[in-house]
Amino acid sequence: MADRTARFLDLSARLTGWSVFDLRATGMAEAYVAAADARLPPGLLDGLLAAGGDDDAIMDDARLGPLARTLILLWYTGSWTVVPGVPATSKPPAGVISPAAYQAGLMWRAAGAHPAGAEPQGYAAWALEPEPSP
Repeated sequence: MADRTARFLDLSARLTGWSVFDLRATGMAEAYVAAADARLPPGLLDGLLAAGGDDDAIMDDARLGPLARTLILLWYTGSWTVVPGVPATSKPPAGVISPAAYQAGLMWRAAGAHPAGAEPQGYAAWALEPEPSP
C-alpha cells in the first residue's frame, strides 16, 4: 500500500503542479486513494497509476483523462466528482470526502485564502487582500 500511495502522490504532483512534499503535507493522500477505490471500478485507478510518465498522453486518453481530471479536482476541492463514462460504485457518487478534505483543498493555498468557516480569521478579514501564495 505504501508503494501505491507513493505512485499516487507522484502522479498527483505531476497533475496538480504541487510537489509531493506539499501534497503529503495535506495529510489526505491515503484518504484520497481510499475514496477513489470506493468510487471506481476495480483496477481503474491502478491503470492510471501504471500509465507512465507522459502526462499529455494520459490527459488525451479517453478512459484515463477524465479520471486524471477528477483527481485534480479532488486535490483542489476535497470533493469527488463523477468521472464521465465511469459508472458510480458508491453512494453518494460525488461530494466532499470529509471536513478535513475540504480544509486541505489546494484551492485555498492557491488563492492565498482560508477555508470558509473552518479557520478563524478575525473581524473584517474579508476586507483584506489575500496573502501571496508561496
